[in-house]
Amino acid sequence: MSNAHRTAADLYRTFLQAFNDADYDTVRSVIAPGFVDHHPGFEITSQDTYLEALVEAHKTLAIHGELLDIIDSGDKVVTRVRLHGVHQGPVLGVEATGRQAQWETTEIWQVADGVFTERWATDDLLGLKAQLTQDEANVAVVQRVSDAVNAHRYDELNELFGPGFVDHNPAWDVESLSELKGIIVAAHEALDFRADLDGLYPAEGQRVIMHITFTGRHVGRFFGIEPTGKEVSWTSVEVYRLADGKVVERWTQADTAGLMAQLGVPIPN
Repeated sequence: MSNAHRTAADLYRTFLQAFNDADYDTVRSVIAPGFVDHHPGFEITSQDTYLEALVEAHKTLAIHGELLDIIDSGDKVVTRVRLHGVHQGPVLGVEATGRQAQWETTEIWQVADGVFTERWATDDLLGLKAQLTQDEANVAVVQRVSDAVNAHRYDELNELFGPGFVDHNPAWDVESLSELKGIIVAAHEALDFRADLDGLYPAEGQRVIMHITFTGRHVGRFFGIEPTGKEVSWTSVEVYRLADGKVVERWTQADTAGLMAQLGVPIPN
């Protein structure tokens, strides 16, 4: 049967089968040379540019579609499709992760003379990107770090930090997680502190930014000052970099001077 005698729904089913099979010749046969795709984030103004985009989608996502619903209205067809893929190349600025992903798209296809001439599509690209990035998982790891510190579960940090962890902190030199744990233990013993998160959010480069307010009481010798029993508080901004789900690097900028002033530590001019 020629394309001209097919319903718009049948034409779409032919297209989707070819789409899933990476059968580009058949895709070309059902899309007009001047095909225009109104798809946010993509510049598709011809059959050739659409096929280039499709080849790239197969390459980077091993993409295939599952038809969920279809409405034929003569010269237009409305479809709702669940797309499936495996992240095997750069997508939306995210390098390949090997993760599986699925997202939905709603499309309107215009038909004329037995071929598709125009499409309007809305994809859940935000949902797709969330599946491809580690943002949510990374934030959860850093949240667990804070929870473990507050609960004095120091051994739990072993599974949250990666080998070769590096800490950038102007207040001390730390060359290993073991040294960092020792500093945290000493601070707990001296200041009986708790960390309350004022902000925790992901950033580019597998990083997580944390803003903290610490509150405590001076119960042990600290900075050379004998315990005073004073209530103390100070803030810190910390940036964690993660790899393979573990913290491998941290940058810290804490109000150490403010804390020292509360304890009565002489601060050089």
